[in-house]
Amino acid sequence: MSRMFCQAARVDLTLDPDTAHPALMLSPDRRGVRLAERRQEVADHSKRFPADCCVLGAQGFRSGRHYWEVEVGGRRGWAVGAARESTHHKEKVGSGGSSISSGDASSSRHHHRRRRLHLPQQLLLQREVWCVGTHGKRYQAQSSTEQTLLGPCEKPRRFGVYLDYEAGRLGFYNAETLAHVHTFSAAFLGERVFPFFRVLSKGTRIKLCP
Repeated sequence: MSRMFCQAARVDLTLDPDTAHPALMLSPDRRGVRLAERRQEVADHSKRFPADCCVLGAQGFRSGRHYWEVEVGGRRGWAVGAARESTHHKEKVGSGGSSISSGDASSSRHHHRRRRLHLPQQLLLQREVWCVGTHGKRYQAQSSTEQTLLGPCEKPRRFGVYLDYEAGRLGFYNAETLAHVHTFSAAFLGERVFPFFRVLSKGTRIKLCP
């Protein structure tokens, strides 16, 4: 992927406060997110993540090619990616099927161990998610049904995320070198796809790059 191609597809994003978990603090310009010092009093909203520290982008996409960059500060407890609009934040676990069918596939620059994964209950509430991030000491690309462990050389400080809606592909790159990190192949089913962010550790910050 060339830098010129990325710039042509680049979009300007902000975070949607109506989706943010009460434990998250958004920056005044709505481009950054971190854990708050204490849980905040927020209005109840059907879009809000109630059980996991996640927030969506305010802009969603139902067609086309889109590229955005995300800067991650902190070593542990974060994820960046995308979620389908049909993410049912408040429905009970077990009330629906998996978001990824058996025909979906993912790829990365190197071959890594892949296995089915029972995600924590919090993420099961947000089934339609594809992301790259850290959980404990693991650095991985994950969906609701599987994970691919990634090597430390593939963990940039600044990620480029590329969505090709019609091709059903979500790719992750080192934004500074454009080296490929991982690509998911998934069906978006005609629904809007939103940028997705997760923060679990104090000292970790995620920032959308203009």
